[in-house]
Amino acid sequence: MKNALKFILALTVMLLVMLAVRAWAFTIYQVTTSDFQPEVRKGDRMIVNRLERTYDKGEHIVFGSQDAFIGKVLAVPGDTVNIRGKDYLLPTRCPLCGSDHHRYYMVSLGKQETLIHQADIIGTAYRLWPRRESPPPLPPERAQPLPKGGE
Repeated sequence: MKNALKFILALTVMLLVMLAVRAWAFTIYQVTTSDFQPEVRKGDRMIVNRLERTYDKGEHIVFGSQDAFIGKVLAVPGDTVNIRGKDYLLPTRCPLCGSDHHRYYMVSLGKQETLIHQADIIGTAYRLWPRRESPPPLPPERAQPLPKGGE
């Protein structure tokens, strides 16, 4: 009886630790769009590091408050971006309060680009496991027709 109680207690503690890490440190998302092929495909699972607070160009991030979206960082604070023919500097510090917690990132959503506030970013996304590459198609001279009707 004593060993069973220890086992149940250890299992409960392990489950609580796992849930805490999943809730605050890492989250898994599934890509719902094919806008980032060939880097990220629809259906890929991404693990998101929620503890990361600095983002570099070319990284994939997950952002959003209600719905989660995946995007690729195009410009970071300090970069100049062109919006509708005008150049703008993404500030490294807030011009009003001087804080560096008000950073904006230019993010590609595939077919469009948008500015994302640092507070809306959930974390950096990494593909959970490498996807399987499909073999290249056979050249026409080596391709053979499929049999018809179960022959």
